[in-house]
Amino acid sequence: MLVECCHRVWQTSQPYLFLLWSNFMNLRPNRLAVMVCAGLLGLAAPLAMSWGPEGHAIVADIAQAHLDPAAATEVASLLKLEGFDRLDQISSWADGNRKEFPGTGSWHYVDIPLKADNYDATRDCVQGNCIVAKLDENTHVLADKTATPQARLLALKWVVHLVGDIHQPLHAEDNDDKGGNTVQVQFFGKGTNLHSIWDGGIIRQALSLQPGPHYTFDHAAVQADAMTLDAAITPTQRAAWATENLLPQIVDASIVWADESHKLAQDVAYVDIDKPSGDAWSQRYQQKAWPVIQTRLEQGGVRLAEVLNEALSN
Repeated sequence: MLVECCHRVWQTSQPYLFLLWSNFMNLRPNRLAVMVCAGLLGLAAPLAMSWGPEGHAIVADIAQAHLDPAAATEVASLLKLEGFDRLDQISSWADGNRKEFPGTGSWHYVDIPLKADNYDATRDCVQGNCIVAKLDENTHVLADKTATPQARLLALKWVVHLVGDIHQPLHAEDNDDKGGNTVQVQFFGKGTNLHSIWDGGIIRQALSLQPGPHYTFDHAAVQADAMTLDAAITPTQRAAWATENLLPQIVDASIVWADESHKLAQDVAYVDIDKPSGDAWSQRYQQKAWPVIQTRLEQGGVRLAEVLNEALSN
């Protein structure tokens, strides 16, 4: 049981896992197996929940480069409350603190059935418990100058993260597979799942990045990659993506962004996954998916800047 359970987790989560084995040395074998596997699964879970730390940092870095002076001042003031000075430092906060905020897991996505045409609030966001509603809610808290600085900083953390998440195609669909988490694939020789490679595997393959434990990453390398992607955005693209007057009805823009992701899940992510294994498949899938992910990261950064500029400018 231990070998079968842990091998599957280790394949997808090796860069993140650590185990303090000495704490378990006196346990009986069967109990040890259960506890070790449960611990590994708990540590591995965040890996398939949103863009990896690199993706979120890229979105945040692109946004920070395009903040208006007033918004940049507000962001700096809020970040300073906890000793930060860049948006990329808080961009994965929402993933790293899920245990401290139970019940927020569904805030990161919206389960639009894969075969559905688009988002339906009644069907996909029951009681407002999805990314579309929570992005709207937190943006309004952030924009509220009467809210406490601590509440606005918390909202900033959520807004930065959720704008990134809503641009990840597998965060706006479900095919009775937990958003692709149960679709097993062999990606460049490593066992993983469809959701995980869209979260980070494809990005790391394209940019030659290696993640560290607990959402750590090479900030300098990722910032350089973010600025390269930012420079590739044409003025026409930037104008089309950064739609003005998002507030007060940012929920309308969120629905558009979710529908975009949903369509990409239908047209790209779930195509050619009948036999997802081997280097030939990995290369083919990487070549078609990376341009899509690159565009979504760029769009997320441009749109995050617009959200923050509107919410925080005087």
